[in-house]
Amino acid sequence: MGDPAGVGPEIALKTLAKLHESSLPFIPVLIGSLEVLKLYNDDKFGTYTITDPENLHTRLNTTDSHIICNVPYSGKLPVPGRGNVDTGRDSLRYVNTALELWKSGIIDCMVTGPVNKSLIERSGVPFTGHTEYIADYIGEDNPSMLMFSQKYRVLLVTTHIPVSRVKDEVTIEKIQRAIETGHHAISKIEGRPASMAICGLDPHCGDRGAIGEFDSRVTTPLVEKMKQMDMNISGPYAADTLFMPGKWEQYDCVVAMYHDQGLIPFKVLAFENGVNVTLGLSIVRTSVDHGTAFDIAGKNMAGYSSMFEAVHLAYLLLTGK
Repeated sequence: MGDPAGVGPEIALKTLAKLHESSLPFIPVLIGSLEVLKLYNDDKFGTYTITDPENLHTRLNTTDSHIICNVPYSGKLPVPGRGNVDTGRDSLRYVNTALELWKSGIIDCMVTGPVNKSLIERSGVPFTGHTEYIADYIGEDNPSMLMFSQKYRVLLVTTHIPVSRVKDEVTIEKIQRAIETGHHAISKIEGRPASMAICGLDPHCGDRGAIGEFDSRVTTPLVEKMKQMDMNISGPYAADTLFMPGKWEQYDCVVAMYHDQGLIPFKVLAFENGVNVTLGLSIVRTSVDHGTAFDIAGKNMAGYSSMFEAVHLAYLLLTGK
């Protein structure tokens, strides 16, 4: 559901209602606090099955309706738009509940609503983002972050780290792993081998050593190696020209070296329908590509297309259909 004081409850209910109108071969399970969801005056609660995490498995086997899995809110009911330590703590409770249900084989994948990282941190849990938290929770490492829309896709070599650490974190091993992971995922989505391009780390890919030598020394030889492994990848290209819409659209996916290099152009061009995808882990996890939007929470103004697309993409990645 995401942060209880953000737009997460609203867009989750809107998505559930939209899914209710569709004939889809899966049962959506909305994990959140029922008392918070009821603040949004949804008139379809009677059409959903209400249960708790302990009884979810039984209810899944005895119903074909959409399910709200209730995790009772732990504090005073929040005011929409006013996030606090309690809403941060409970937003993580929903994530943990989903992960435990997945580890038990009760649910197949997860779609996350928007949370506020600083509020989770203030509740006492280190949290740089879902991608890193989920990997640590299930005991796996090396996750990759893919931002996906029908027209634009960007895969990150590094995720939520300070810019000061980027030069040390961008290694040949991480770049190769990102390329391989992204190629596999995009090829599965497209139903054919993916075409990819990669950004240089330095401006203008180092300008032949005038700015830096990383791309001539590391990125270029790696691209040649990946081509020899029958991957359709080209580059490195200067990011300031690769992300021009006309050029970006020629590729199924672009690999960016760090967070803002890839996410700024993606969110400019694909914010409404973008989906955040965690790759490289055994769990399929997708997410909205926006934040909690406290400024419009509770005003029935939030668009839900990103969450709706995230649900469909999770199903596609899980089943290939």
